[in-house]
Amino acid sequence: MRLTFRMGVCVALLAVVGCDSAYRSMARELGMPKATCTREGDKVTLSSEAYGQAHRLTFTIGQRVAWIDGVQVYLNKPAGAHEISREDIRMLRDCLASPTKPTAPLCFLLDPGHGGKDSGCQANGMQEQAITLAVAKEVQALLQAHGHSAGLTRLEEKKTLTLDERTLQGAQRPWDAFVSIHVNATGNAEAKGVETYTLPAFGCEGTLPNSPPRGALVGHGYLPMSTRLAYSVQSALLGDKTSIIGDRGVRHAHFKVLRDTPAPAILIEIGFITNPTDYARITDKTQQKQIAEKITHGILAAFSLN
Repeated sequence: MRLTFRMGVCVALLAVVGCDSAYRSMARELGMPKATCTREGDKVTLSSEAYGQAHRLTFTIGQRVAWIDGVQVYLNKPAGAHEISREDIRMLRDCLASPTKPTAPLCFLLDPGHGGKDSGCQANGMQEQAITLAVAKEVQALLQAHGHSAGLTRLEEKKTLTLDERTLQGAQRPWDAFVSIHVNATGNAEAKGVETYTLPAFGCEGTLPNSPPRGALVGHGYLPMSTRLAYSVQSALLGDKTSIIGDRGVRHAHFKVLRDTPAPAILIEIGFITNPTDYARITDKTQQKQIAEKITHGILAAFSLN
């Protein structure tokens, strides 16, 4: 099933009072005709009450990091002195847009990262391939309990899958979304938190280092819903515990499963196995279920099903 966005929901969301003409022009493109705008140094904040909900967008001139309703989101390009790029205007609209509520059950493909010969990152005897499979199975069960179809790219911990095989599964039927679940690792034990990836906009760099722009990709055709999905899942994973869990933001990367899957696609990093706090959260069975519940909530909310 393919969903059509009611862009009017987003287009009428916010706009600007009290900013210079350049900001007013940008705000109109964002669909923000009545929002207040404040500027403190290089920080610009747009805020408004819309459709019964307060919205707040903050960005810093010269930087890519922005916030939508308190959730960190990386822009495709640094914010300019008077406006953000058209690619980012579209991205912010997509984050806040409400797609038409589907009238039939949806079909999801869940991709537990790594597996088999590629066990992924590991610490204290725990391997990424086991954690991602456990969480993916919980998400699968929850989506099915809501009446939707949910498949897994691998059913066993020791199943080895190449990236080509994963994207091939993503192309075998018209999935409503492809969700890849991973665990992070780094040499810095203090690094923690969750992050969710989508493709960069066409012609834009990724968030990660050495991620130059690419040409048109399969995934670009599904980027509006991918963007909405990533923002919704990241928001759900954080809940009201942003400072405790750690918000590493909605980011952009040219990962193969994002660029070559013919469906809305996101990749989630649920935490750092190298951080003691995250390790305890992502390896505990009870908390794995809670993570799965949040991912499920985010997925369904992105499709206006919550």
